[in-house]
Amino acid sequence: MNALPNGARRRALLACATALAAAPWSTALAAGPEGKPIRLVVPFPAGGGTDVMGRLLAQTLGSELNSTVIVDNVPGATGTIGSAQVARSAPDGHTLLLGISATHAIAPALFKDLKYRPEQDFTAIARIAHGGNVLVANPRYPANSAPEMVALVKRSGEPLMYGSWGNGSGGHLAGESVRIATGIKMEHVPYKGVASLLQDLVGGQVQVAMADVAGALPLLRAGKIKALAVTGRKRSSALPQVPTLAEGGIAFDTESWFALFAPARLPEAEVQKLSQATAHALQRPEVVEKINSLGMEADPVSRADFAKQWHADIATWARIAKLSNVKMD
Repeated sequence: MNALPNGARRRALLACATALAAAPWSTALAAGPEGKPIRLVVPFPAGGGTDVMGRLLAQTLGSELNSTVIVDNVPGATGTIGSAQVARSAPDGHTLLLGISATHAIAPALFKDLKYRPEQDFTAIARIAHGGNVLVANPRYPANSAPEMVALVKRSGEPLMYGSWGNGSGGHLAGESVRIATGIKMEHVPYKGVASLLQDLVGGQVQVAMADVAGALPLLRAGKIKALAVTGRKRSSALPQVPTLAEGGIAFDTESWFALFAPARLPEAEVQKLSQATAHALQRPEVVEKINSLGMEADPVSRADFAKQWHADIATWARIAKLSNVKMD
């Protein structure tokens, strides 16, 4: 550049400065603090609803932070292996976890040798989404609502066989909650996943099941199964015509949720940065639309309000697991 005339040299330097100012971040900064990417652990296999949520979060959070966020699927033991791995990670903002109510509220009640303590080993950054499950039935099942189902079981004197996507799952415990609240006889039929559960429900091998909303929606819309009620504090936006269990007089309004966690002792400045970035991400219309398509609600709350919900859910699921005598090895 020294060979250029003075005027040309000044114009070239000005062009370089303008280009650098227009660039969002340098290559080093784009990878996050100290040039390292952020690792977002999704404690379930690729391809499922939690993985879809994790990849959506990674993309939008990376954009908000001008950082590289890499999804790392660490499945096993209903999400507890990946969760334990993050609990043991350095609290430096480079390792995060997409936790769910099963890993951070239900697991402590089920696993005797759980390798982490949710309330002590994690910092809650933000709730990402929340929602309920749906109580579904074969179209030929005589009851068309949860109260009708309860009355039918009481008249028959026979136990209601209900399916869920596995022992100790949110669906299993939600079904147990119905049994406890109503006093009816119910027996659990565990499946290895929602797909096989719904397949048998359509085929009539099981008459009633507790399923996640996203998994049940296609069959509900096709009329191959019917919805009796949804769990949670309010009706699902995906199923606005279906009443909650509480509306049917069944006292159970605990819901499922996705939340962003970091290892405990993360510096407050880092917590605030991640919390604000997540809040901004959840305001994007395309993010809200995608979350709704998964049968969940993008309804941000303060960290304090989520902490209250989280701690209350831990106590609720512990009570239900104890009353149901549900334990996992």
